[in-house]
Amino acid sequence: MSKGAQAKGVYAFLKHFALNDQETNRTHMLATWTNEQAMREIYLRSFEIGVKDGGAHVIMSAFNYIGPEYAGANSALLKNVLRDEWGFRGMVLTDYFAGMGYQNADQITRNGGDIMLATIDMPIATVNVQDAAGVTALRGASHNILYTVANSWMYENGQPEVTRNTWEYITWVVAGILILSLLGLEVVAIRRYRTRKAEAVITVEPNASIDEVGAEKADE
Repeated sequence: MSKGAQAKGVYAFLKHFALNDQETNRTHMLATWTNEQAMREIYLRSFEIGVKDGGAHVIMSAFNYIGPEYAGANSALLKNVLRDEWGFRGMVLTDYFAGMGYQNADQITRNGGDIMLATIDMPIATVNVQDAAGVTALRGASHNILYTVANSWMYENGQPEVTRNTWEYITWVVAGILILSLLGLEVVAIRRYRTRKAEAVITVEPNASIDEVGAEKADE
């Protein structure tokens, strides 16, 4: 299935990585315990085949914990096994990023996760960029995401054409009209100001006396 999807430029998601043994309480820090041999021979084997033979470009991590560590921020799983051993080059997406306290974007990106699956802004979706490690992690995550998209059918023939919605064109037209209207009002205001300024100038003859100037002012 992964090969078929990849052959058409559709990147395949393999989920949930890994040891997602049950649905009940899976978002409540459910911890799965096992040993490395069982993981490699049973639970990770299907993912390994999907990556090595199927060429999958996307992995979705799991809600559960593997022992004491959240699977979506498990460096041994997402970095050591997935990338270093299996040669995975795509992106790792979390299971739904619903604001559970243990889902921390900074921790996720530093430990092998690349992108958070969410439909709304989350206050814990920020990443600490005050140190070099945080910035490096974000750059790596961005690279993995862009690599995945660039290898999809969208870029099969180069840069894809961007389609616009009707409301976008309407917005641009309205914005253009408003800007031109403001510029026109500005021009009118400047002309009126210059006209009033010119009318306020008093011409005084070189030999005119003070009384004559005063009379001219009175006439005005």
